[in-house]
Amino acid sequence: IALVNSTFSVYTVQQFNGTPSDVSLVSSLMIIASLFFRPIAGFMIDRFGRRITMALSLGATALISLAFLLPKSILGLILLRLLMGIPFAMNTTGNATLRTDLIPEDKRVDGFNITTIAIMLSALVIGPNLAYWILDLSGFGTLFSIAAGLLLIAIANLLLLKFDDIKTRSVTFSIKEIFEPRAFWFALVLGITFIGWPGVMTYGPLYSLELGLSFGGYFFLAYGGGLLFSRFISNHIMGDNKPPAFTAFSLVLVIIGHSLIGFLNSKVGFLTGAVFIGAGYGMALSIFKKMAYDLVEPERRGRCGATIFVIQDIGATIGIYAYGFLAESLGSFSYSYMMAAVITIVPLVILLLVALPDYKRQNTAGLSQNIPVTIESDILK
Repeated sequence: IALVNSTFSVYTVQQFNGTPSDVSLVSSLMIIASLFFRPIAGFMIDRFGRRITMALSLGATALISLAFLLPKSILGLILLRLLMGIPFAMNTTGNATLRTDLIPEDKRVDGFNITTIAIMLSALVIGPNLAYWILDLSGFGTLFSIAAGLLLIAIANLLLLKFDDIKTRSVTFSIKEIFEPRAFWFALVLGITFIGWPGVMTYGPLYSLELGLSFGGYFFLAYGGGLLFSRFISNHIMGDNKPPAFTAFSLVLVIIGHSLIGFLNSKVGFLTGAVFIGAGYGMALSIFKKMAYDLVEPERRGRCGATIFVIQDIGATIGIYAYGFLAESLGSFSYSYMMAAVITIVPLVILLLVALPDYKRQNTAGLSQNIPVTIESDILK
């Protein structure tokens, strides 16, 4: 998936003569589609199990990746990008749910941090740099074909993986059953923070070209360095002797990173800011999601993940259009990064004044709901 997503802005510009507005539209459509489908995806993951829903979504993503080679106009590209949002919603929600199932509760902080770093390194460092290397050697045809092949390998790995496949057979579809209100405040913190996310995935490579960097992957390499550094920081920030308020440091790092990129408007500021953003996002995604999953029962983890991702998608969609609008109106992406720095102050305030007190209150009250579940255990079989 990272091979396609990290190069899609370049594909839109080079193959279809797209403008920054076109990039905003094409990039946002997948997020918009996934936004509307995520509540259903979370319900399906809890209702039918992790294995079948994820296998089907990975297969659909492979087919759509190959289909990106077919459009002759940007309209066809738009339609396929919109369609890709459906399996993308299932992939990301299912992945977050499954790793929560697999990680023991007493190891969840370390487990979330390590898996978040591994996922983001593959998606934002290894994947993008491999993608640009393939583009230099061959072209988009080879790139999309390799992406589809890797997705088939992922399906095989999923089918061979042994885990307890949790299914909540007694739950019926309803509006009440597709959202998890207990995760709302942490979802809101991540959602507003994700307004700055397009500066990483969508516009980072384009801004690197604006600054005169010959290789779009430099940003992702610096970002990856920040991700690795977040592992070291998390051991101190989330240690047993540290109060939950120390988690706010992750958002401070994101603010510093966006500020360095936006206000310095230089290659050094761009790459240094990427390190801070990588460390901040690496910590935020692992810590806040872990804290949200702490508040729900195992059989509601799919819906908890879907609730988080829906609000993240809303934030990222707003960010895509805001980044594109400011860059096109003011002539530089630096103003977009300034905007992201200022906006991230808002989730920092919400975290300290609302989300953390609510987390403490819910943990003190304890979990009371008990929904019948079916666990199909490959391990026991």
